[in-house]
Amino acid sequence: MKAKQRTLAFLLVLVLAAGAALALLTHANRKAEQAASEVEDGSIPLLDVTGDTLEQVAVQYEGETLTLLPGDGWTLAEDPDYHLDDSACDTIRTALADMRAKRQLEAQPGEDYGFDVPRLVVNVTAAGERTTLTVGAENPVTGDVYVRRNGEDTVYAVDAAKFRCMEQTKAELFGAFSPAGITASDIEALRYTLQSGEVVSLQAVSQPTGADSTAYQTVWRLTDAALDADKTDALLAALASYVTGQDTAADSYACGFDDPLVTAEVTTADGTAVLTYAIGTDGYYMRVSGDESVYTVDGQTVAA
Repeated sequence: MKAKQRTLAFLLVLVLAAGAALALLTHANRKAEQAASEVEDGSIPLLDVTGDTLEQVAVQYEGETLTLLPGDGWTLAEDPDYHLDDSACDTIRTALADMRAKRQLEAQPGEDYGFDVPRLVVNVTAAGERTTLTVGAENPVTGDVYVRRNGEDTVYAVDAAKFRCMEQTKAELFGAFSPAGITASDIEALRYTLQSGEVVSLQAVSQPTGADSTAYQTVWRLTDAALDADKTDALLAALASYVTGQDTAADSYACGFDDPLVTAEVTTADGTAVLTYAIGTDGYYMRVSGDESVYTVDGQTVAA
């Protein structure tokens, strides 16, 4: 009888041990499945960055370092007067705030991950802490790039699309705008001098739309003659158009400002701005009174 009881007790212990082992195995499998799911979803965090904690982003790309400073708009630390594309910089901030890896692996001897000549190096400062992401080669099969954080041995596989917005030169990060802050509807008078020396003066006048009308319209006149409305509209639009590039330290002589094509004095309710247009070795340029930068414009603007 006692032998039978001992046998039952032994079997009970085995059952309990098997149950405990099964529970541990199930738990381990669930953890493994969860980890695999996280890796599949690309949820391995690489940065701890939010829009509020980000202090600066320094991007090294194609031999050029651009340090972007957030604030009321974005500022380029290397050239504070340069006009950045705020939308493009916001996209970089969003990409950093959601920077996650798909996989992580230990670097293997002899493997080429592209870190010797990286395609991109991103230094991120947030909440007083600096993190360096070195972006190496792209895996042609998965479309992921290899990333190393702070020079550690661990290699991460990250969706290459995360870094596309950072692969931009200074010229590509330029934000188009109107340096003189002029809109065509604000212009009240215009006086411009052509390269030949000829001076043209235009004046906006208000006149009734009809003989008995109380409604008025703006008409541009040259002396006492009415002007071609389409050509005048094109001229005003050209004066208010956005520039396509900026150089804060350009050589005025190389840009042709010693012999400008057109010098325009544009009068609005805020005062008079002088816009000077020239042709240089690489295209058409513009300067605005009170601004040391040289801006690039297209040929159609100058032609108008």
